[in-house]
Amino acid sequence: MRQVLPLVIFALLLATQGCYYDNEESLYPNSFCDTTAVTYASTVVPILQGNCAIPGCHVPGGTGPGDFTSYLGVKAKVDNGTFRNVTIVVQTMPPSGPLSACDRQRLDTWLSAGAPNN
Repeated sequence: MRQVLPLVIFALLLATQGCYYDNEESLYPNSFCDTTAVTYASTVVPILQGNCAIPGCHVPGGTGPGDFTSYLGVKAKVDNGTFRNVTIVVQTMPPSGPLSACDRQRLDTWLSAGAPNN
């Protein structure tokens, strides 16, 4: 029995140390982010609708400066530099927390292309 107990303890330690539950996207953010076909309509709008153009924020009558329900509203913030600064550089928007690394990469790709209305 004395010989088995150290083996059981060792096996339990080995088993608990072998489990690793990190999210693969957070470990390797660039490996899952497709930025080859970024467009305003198919990429940027869904990001904005899920994080910015929500009730109370960047919508008509909301508390956020600017209307992100239209391209012209977003483009105004892009042109004055605040959009890139708050979403990608200092990451203070959205207030719920920074966008995912992939969403920031996609927005940066769109901005680098001149923020086209495509």
